[in-house]
Amino acid sequence: MAHLLSITKDTPQSATLLGDSSMIVQGWSEPGTLEQWIVDHPEVLDPTLKVITTQFSQWESADARARDRLDVLALAESGELVVIELKRGLDRSVHLQALTYAALVSGFTRDVLADAHSDWLRRRGRTDATPEAARRELEGHVEGEWNDELMALPRVILVAEKYPDQVITTVQWLSEVAADLTIEAHEYRLFDHGEDVSVSFRRILPVEDLEDRRLRPGLSERTAEVREQLSENRRRARSVALIHEAGAIPDSSRIELGLESIVRPEIAARVAGWLDADPRRRDVRWRSHRSRPLVWAAAEDPEHQWSPTALRNEIFERAIGEQGTFSAADAWQFGGRSLYWIAQDHAE
Repeated sequence: MAHLLSITKDTPQSATLLGDSSMIVQGWSEPGTLEQWIVDHPEVLDPTLKVITTQFSQWESADARARDRLDVLALAESGELVVIELKRGLDRSVHLQALTYAALVSGFTRDVLADAHSDWLRRRGRTDATPEAARRELEGHVEGEWNDELMALPRVILVAEKYPDQVITTVQWLSEVAADLTIEAHEYRLFDHGEDVSVSFRRILPVEDLEDRRLRPGLSERTAEVREQLSENRRRARSVALIHEAGAIPDSSRIELGLESIVRPEIAARVAGWLDADPRRRDVRWRSHRSRPLVWAAAEDPEHQWSPTALRNEIFERAIGEQGTFSAADAWQFGGRSLYWIAQDHAE
């Protein structure tokens, strides 16, 4: 049971207990309200998520079509697909629906994903969202190597106000016996304080991220290779969050782009030449943020904060006309050390 207190800054010793509420009490729906919260703020579930599409229903085989609607499909910086199933109140079959969608999306390729993202963006008013542009956006979001095989092992995130005991039991059991399945259960709570409502989100299963500590018998060689690549990409994608939480890099510190041994020498030379043409292009500073800690003096908006991956892609697009395909956490450096290795100093 979670409780939320409202505190006034002028009188912090005085607190008011906010009353519980619910989606039903507020008269709010899953697609109309909860889905939009996740679309606007996917970081409440995972700060590395990019929403690809919502209410996707284009499933077909050689013999049949299905119209089941997947609530939210996202892409993590690790390159794995994430199926997000949303529920208002109790639902005894929420996990079964999500597992069905995970099986369906496991057959996606990067081209299919780009088409789905393009369609979704155009429905939301992005007239410039061609499949090619959508593909570039997706490639720019992924930290490290990305290929179709990484999408064959999607993650499942359940989001509900409350879960029946049988759902919790099943999710916990699946997490223990299904070595290739990553499934999470998140709860959200509504708190009413008069004219406004607050919402909290928390992951209840698994209780901690044991992905890198689990021993796995019986995996095929190829599946193990894909799993290891996803795990490595996740570690790199978490680098910024670990540095932010530890306060390991002071604000306003200079961050350098080190490309030696990461890209071919001729590519490194072209990028270096472009950076050297304007002193502002090498002026990258750290401003602590869980996912977007970089401020670039050469940006149109010098106050805009970039993720390491996004700024890597922006610089490469301007310098050589294509995005980088290496780990941004390995390339950006502070004091001669990469963000990845600085983060490892503070990893549990």
